[in-house]
Amino acid sequence: MPPRALLALLLAAYTEITSAALTIPAGSSQQRFALKPAHVGRRFSRLTCHGVAESARAAIEVEQPAGSGAHHSACARSALNHVQLYLQRIARMIRFATYKMSVIFLALAISVPSPLLLPPAHAVAHVDMVSGLSAPVPTDEVVEAGLPSVARVPDLSSLSRTPKSARRKTSFVTAAVAAVGPAVVRLDTERLVDRAPLEGYLFPGLEPDGQRKESGQGSGVILSEDGLILTNAHVVKNAAKVTVTLTDGRTYEGTVRGSDDYMDLAAVKIRPTGRPLPIAPLGRSDELQVGDWVIAIGNAVGLDSTVTLGIVSSLSRSAAEVGIPNKKVNFIQTDAAINPGNSGGPLVNEFGEVIGINTAIRANAAGIGFAIPIGVAQKAMTELAQGKKIAHAYLGISMSSLTPEAARQNNADPNSNIYLPEVNGALVLAVAPDTPAAKAGVRKFDLIQELGGKPIKTAADAQVIVDSSKVGQVLTLKVIRQQKPLTLSVTTGDLSERPSK
Repeated sequence: MPPRALLALLLAAYTEITSAALTIPAGSSQQRFALKPAHVGRRFSRLTCHGVAESARAAIEVEQPAGSGAHHSACARSALNHVQLYLQRIARMIRFATYKMSVIFLALAISVPSPLLLPPAHAVAHVDMVSGLSAPVPTDEVVEAGLPSVARVPDLSSLSRTPKSARRKTSFVTAAVAAVGPAVVRLDTERLVDRAPLEGYLFPGLEPDGQRKESGQGSGVILSEDGLILTNAHVVKNAAKVTVTLTDGRTYEGTVRGSDDYMDLAAVKIRPTGRPLPIAPLGRSDELQVGDWVIAIGNAVGLDSTVTLGIVSSLSRSAAEVGIPNKKVNFIQTDAAINPGNSGGPLVNEFGEVIGINTAIRANAAGIGFAIPIGVAQKAMTELAQGKKIAHAYLGISMSSLTPEAARQNNADPNSNIYLPEVNGALVLAVAPDTPAAKAGVRKFDLIQELGGKPIKTAADAQVIVDSSKVGQVLTLKVIRQQKPLTLSVTTGDLSERPSK
């Protein structure tokens, strides 16, 4: 019970008792002591021993008949002392009860939020811990005699949960997947491969002519309304049959219109029927920055509609840096997981635009994925869709970056039989015979300092210039050979016509 309610109860009881007549016999006469309730009610609220005694003295009136004398005064003082002791006990009980109730209220205030502790006559909002919404606490409780109503713990089961529409989260990932996801397709391929020796004896009756069927799977993305799909060349390489499956379940037979192994790109065509095909919006890969969010979408290891999130780790990774020098493209590096299944699928920016084509080229590199920039892929797709071959310029040399530190270490080695200039450049390690470089007079250990009028600091610099050149273009080549500068002219050749080894 709250202290103020207990006080009111004691006050009411005491008033009722003292309002009755208190008779004290004294010989033949009787004295009547009356305790006036009005006096007691005003003074009892002090709650101190002194205040109680003073209230009692002020409240008791002794009605003495004439001639009663000192006997009546002694009786009054005795009665007053008894009342004072009684009131002192009540005061001590009230102080003790007040202390205990204060401790209880403090514990309740810490553990359970109560309307008792809230400002009265205001609609205070309680927070629903389940839904996160605020619900108004009813404040229409009547407060009588200045006493607050009893605190009530809200019933959580009666509180409504937040509507699903209010709890729905939005993020750039879900928005990007919604924009591009429907245009991502699964490619199931079948190809005929030669049997291994003795395979026909171990597994007879498979396919004639010493061949067997091999299944493969990858991803692709629809880029045109007429059903043109862009994917990786290794996904559809030597495929005898290509089946295209959309996210809505529609399937089509696909035809490989063209592919390029050096760029690892291929164009697949389907003939759509019925509903229009979803088309993926394209972005600008040249606007990417390291640290930008990217999303890889595809069918990783046979699991449809797989989405992985990452950032752009690096831009313009050369094929030599990646470890595949036979490729003619600079890659976008990302830490978004790219597996063989989602190879050929799109790499999407945070705005829901395709900015690259995923390619799984290093299966043993955890946390490292690569994608072909969409700007490069889009140009190649135009030629591949027409069945044309993409011409790639080449020189026919193998290069490595040289730094002054590496050159000094080589020159200080007593076992080294060659002196290297202590400058930055691209060091020629090998020259293939019957190639443009061989015909121009390039030799092993030439240090390339300039190519096509641009300075060369690394082997990647030289490779970028060659890849951006046209077939048959003449490039000026400045090298250092045996500590002497030398200028050569080299005409780029067509990689598809490179002499076989």
